[in-house]
Amino acid sequence: MRAAAYKSIFLVAIMIVLSQSPILGNSSGEFSVEPHHYSAGDWYEYDGYGLSLANSLANSYSVENASEFVGWSKNYDEPLLLEVVERGTCDFGEWAGSCMRSTATHSLNITLEWVTNSTPYDDDKMVLNITTTIQHEEPIATTAWNRERRTIAIAAWFLGDGESNIAETESTTIQTTHSSSERPKEMMVGDTWQSTLEVTKEDTLRQRLNRGMWNDTSSSISQTREIIFTVEEESTVHTAKHDWQTLRLREQAVGEDNYSLAYLSEYGWPVRTEEYEGGVVVMTTVLTDFSSAQYDGPKVTTIEESPAPSALVTGIICLCAAILVARRSPANYA
Repeated sequence: MRAAAYKSIFLVAIMIVLSQSPILGNSSGEFSVEPHHYSAGDWYEYDGYGLSLANSLANSYSVENASEFVGWSKNYDEPLLLEVVERGTCDFGEWAGSCMRSTATHSLNITLEWVTNSTPYDDDKMVLNITTTIQHEEPIATTAWNRERRTIAIAAWFLGDGESNIAETESTTIQTTHSSSERPKEMMVGDTWQSTLEVTKEDTLRQRLNRGMWNDTSSSISQTREIIFTVEEESTVHTAKHDWQTLRLREQAVGEDNYSLAYLSEYGWPVRTEEYEGGVVVMTTVLTDFSSAQYDGPKVTTIEESPAPSALVTGIICLCAAILVARRSPANYA
């Protein structure tokens, strides 16, 4: 059997929100969304990204090697950490001026296992080390523009008796997005709106074997999508630390079956996010810890005021999930 270093992988990237909006109860008992303050130094941790990624890898290998693939085990899985970093200046699209910058980082290490003696490698086990880094910039004065740089690095090698074969892939996407409309300044259950998103992507793929020379390829694409947002209902989300009252916000492209759900707390943070493909959930993240000037009181760092609720690539007020299907050309070990 010729063991491929990479198979088709679903990589779930959680996007970063630079300004959230509190959801405040009104006299009717419904939630509404209003502008608020946000602060450099805020951070949020989410669980679930690594498990979703590991399961997608295992499912891919299981389908292609059903009779020989045993399964996977987790070596470590760090929480997805989102940090509001600083205020700076940026220049992209038709915007040049003040921006807030955020980052998201994640690291996962798992071991895949095949039936004994079904591969030409000792122990019939492959280790995958996957790191995700997302850098996000969003203008302070407008929510129409934003830019994101996402890098996903994967290293794979077989175990046993000094086995040194290693395959590496590094995928970087720089995405600039313009939205035709900004999100409403106030939201409550039953609200719905539509926005046209113009997206430009620049992709770079680097691959190499056994620490050799990198083989780089690049491409670019522009596309337009119509996105519908719907505030569906109030819902309680249970976590280990707290039971959160939330609003459930649905995002779905016109003519597509796939969609995402974000459960927003009274502070505007997504307490839970879900991604669906063909009606089946393929990713779930849950808020496990956070530090916020809005919740804990002002920090020493400068607090910026958002003139209107902020939006990301899809115009959502929260961290929303996007499914990136990464199709790798198999890098075979000799």
